[in-house]
Amino acid sequence: MKLSCKSLYAIRALFDLAYHSGGTPAKIEDIARRECVSARFLEQIFKDLKRADIIASKRGPKGGYFLVRRPEEITLGEVIRLLEGTMEESMCRDDVEGDSPSVRVTQAALQEVAEQVRQILDGVTIEDLAQRGEQMGVQREGYKGFVYVI
Repeated sequence: MKLSCKSLYAIRALFDLAYHSGGTPAKIEDIARRECVSARFLEQIFKDLKRADIIASKRGPKGGYFLVRRPEEITLGEVIRLLEGTMEESMCRDDVEGDSPSVRVTQAALQEVAEQVRQILDGVTIEDLAQRGEQMGVQREGYKGFVYVI
């Protein structure tokens, strides 16, 4: 099973929002720069994530994208299913010719593998990725806007 760039970039962008924004809206240009992804491609991905109520956006000078739910509530499995479909759809094909014993045996085995992959991906959250980032010493980027002191 090979994940599309769309799923991989979505996961990276969600990690970025959880890790760098600190709950405040992040500009898509900043996310794109940090993750080395095209801002236009991220906009397409963010449309799907917004429809699924994973992220939302705010307009204006302090606007941008932010997580709707807590990072520990968003799993990699949820994001991948949203963008790719189910593991069974990816691994177990319905268009296989014939009804031979080998087809039945291999399809049954692949369904078991798909279930195990689903369980593993559902066990990893965006919060888990943020904790890994911390453990690996990934430098957090803070707010770089204007600061007014009176």
